[in-house]
Amino acid sequence: MKIGRFVVDGHIHCGKKDHHDEKADPKIGSFGAVEQQDNSDIALFDMDVYGIDMGILLPSFIGTTNELHAEMVRKHPTRLRSCCMDTTQRIRSARGEVKWNIETALKEIDEALTKYPDVFVGIGEFAPGCMRTIREIPSFEQRVEEWDAIAKLAIKHDVVVHFHEFVPSEACLGRPTCDAWDVLVKTAYNNPKCKILVNHGGGATEYEIWPAIQAATTCPNIYLETGYWKAEFYELALNNPNIGATRLIWGGGDTGSRIWVPHALRPGAKLLPEHQFYYNRMLWPNDYESKEVDYQPDWYGWPIHQIRRLMDLNLAVQDQINLIVGGNAARIYNLPTPRPKEEIFAHGRPDLHIR
Repeated sequence: MKIGRFVVDGHIHCGKKDHHDEKADPKIGSFGAVEQQDNSDIALFDMDVYGIDMGILLPSFIGTTNELHAEMVRKHPTRLRSCCMDTTQRIRSARGEVKWNIETALKEIDEALTKYPDVFVGIGEFAPGCMRTIREIPSFEQRVEEWDAIAKLAIKHDVVVHFHEFVPSEACLGRPTCDAWDVLVKTAYNNPKCKILVNHGGGATEYEIWPAIQAATTCPNIYLETGYWKAEFYELALNNPNIGATRLIWGGGDTGSRIWVPHALRPGAKLLPEHQFYYNRMLWPNDYESKEVDYQPDWYGWPIHQIRRLMDLNLAVQDQINLIVGGNAARIYNLPTPRPKEEIFAHGRPDLHIR
């Protein structure tokens, strides 16, 4: 049985082979560049198996391009939409061909959103300038200015902008983690019409998630992706009267990737090795061996199981779950739905505080 009336995977990584491009720089691992490939067929296979109606593609890895992601969406217009990034400049800056700058990044994204309005529904997974972008480390004030320009571009095109600067090594701020969250809250507060989605809801452990919860509590235009959350973590948002079920966006957990690297422990009832969940994306700089496997790892089983556990733990009713696994994504990404959104997703239930 499907986990909801209309299910959207908010985090799919198609468009690449999971090994280094021949021009990749081994000093920066997989983020030097991966090789492009249209592997949307295997993602759609898993979507069909698990009852996923639509998916959001993310051209996150250096080496993937907006053009290929546009082609994949055009091939499957009823099933896929994509976010876009400054993919060309990231590739060129990684190769040392150009010096990265925010102006060129915004121009590239603006052109993609203008050319493919029926394809691109967001900016991300990584907003321009973060997550291993080869650039000069910005000051806090400079990053605030960059994010303000990113937010205004997102408002111009009415798209979602993703936030993925919550881990020190990814923040590219050269400062404590809290500075990145300060950038987020300041941006959201100054740009209330900008829809900002925090990737992975801040992380996969409770201490990582709390800063995201606090930011979303402060700003009603901050949304949280929940694909890495175990069921118990949903309570942090569902019982928060300033967040609730209307600002959680479910994701399948990096579907479409074939790198198989043990990196983090997903706490179960007991902290046992079998509870380890394998991330797909962490290739360390000193490990230049390909971790790509021949078969497609199943990324849907774990996050779908957590959604089913929400009822078992009495943390959510189906109307709330329908919003989390599809309704909220359909709203903020302006996705087509089989019936009118106001008919199939809960609105105005006073007992659930669903606004």
